[in-house]
Amino acid sequence: MEQEISALKRAIFELERNDSLGNITKLSSNIDDIISICEKIKSTLKAQESDKYKKIKLNCVIINTIPFIYKPILVKNYYEGDYIVRFGEQRAEDLKQAGALNAHNEFWIQHKTIKGNIFGSIPKELLDENSLKKLLRSGWREAEVDIIDIKDSHRDIKEIISFCENTFNHYILLKEELTNTHLILHYKIR
Repeated sequence: MEQEISALKRAIFELERNDSLGNITKLSSNIDDIISICEKIKSTLKAQESDKYKKIKLNCVIINTIPFIYKPILVKNYYEGDYIVRFGEQRAEDLKQAGALNAHNEFWIQHKTIKGNIFGSIPKELLDENSLKKLLRSGWREAEVDIIDIKDSHRDIKEIISFCENTFNHYILLKEELTNTHLILHYKIR
């Protein structure tokens, strides 16, 4: 990648030189060169990233796909201000009103959350019809969730977190207490 960066520096130097000369035709050509070099650098980075996670991907097996009910996050930066606190309070209230708080808590006691970006969910099969309807009326949504087992889950947890953050848009990485294994819940949310 050093060669690409050197080529990018030369192309930027040429762009500056042609700008000072006012040569529009060469400026356009310089910009095309810079774009091409940047695309090569990006492609190289993607290939390196793909290789980095290849071992983890090979150890991931989808063991099941089940429907979950989840409470959607309605802001882009949910850690700003007190949004996440208010979200947690509303999630608890929604579950209480729906008569689903115990089912929710039982499920999450058995599954220790390590990292993720879904902050309120429960497998649909744990809810009775009445609870399900109440949660859906409260703004909760349904999503198919792939349950992914990481066969070699004794590897560096930071590496697994990085893999999840770079691979899945909506996920929870958890440790199943009963089996002492790491699982990824991949929420297929559009």
